Amino acid sequence: MKMSLILVFLIFLISACAEQTRKSLVLIPIEERKISAKIENKSAPNNKVTNNEQSLVIIALLEDSDRLSRQGQSIKAAATIERALRIEPRNGLLWQRLSKVRFQQQQWKQSIAMAKKSNVLLKSNRKMKSENWNLIAEAYEKLGEYSKADEARNKYSKQD
Repeated sequence: MKMSLILVFLIFLISACAEQTRKSLVLIPIEERKISAKIENKSAPNNKVTNNEQSLVIIALLEDSDRLSRQGQSIKAAATIERALRIEPRNGLLWQRLSKVRFQQQQWKQSIAMAKKSNVLLKSNRKMKSENWNLIAEAYEKLGEYSKADEARNKYSKQD
């Protein structure tokens, strides 16, 4: 009997925490945002999202992530970027932003992995790749892996 009461109490406690998290995030509809591009009112065939709409959603999510990060809410910022990645998983910029948030959260290994993934997806954007190698080097230093940090710095200097 006691065990079932404890179990019910824990379930109630967990659901209450989850509900509080949902309430604390304020989302602004895309139509109300000040974004330079506009969505056409024409509906897409077969109810599919158009590339223009998808780009606006990504921009809006990046803006939300930046705002949350500035407010010190790095967990929510990361969740927002992860949401954008579910929409556009091959976007190197999104992986770079997530790498930076993970670095702020002191999740060094995740930051390294995401920056490397960003570099693979960026292909020819030398400036962003250079930023990623610098971030990778800093994360390796935080891990105490100085030889790997030097390797990353060498790749960073070759990008310039």
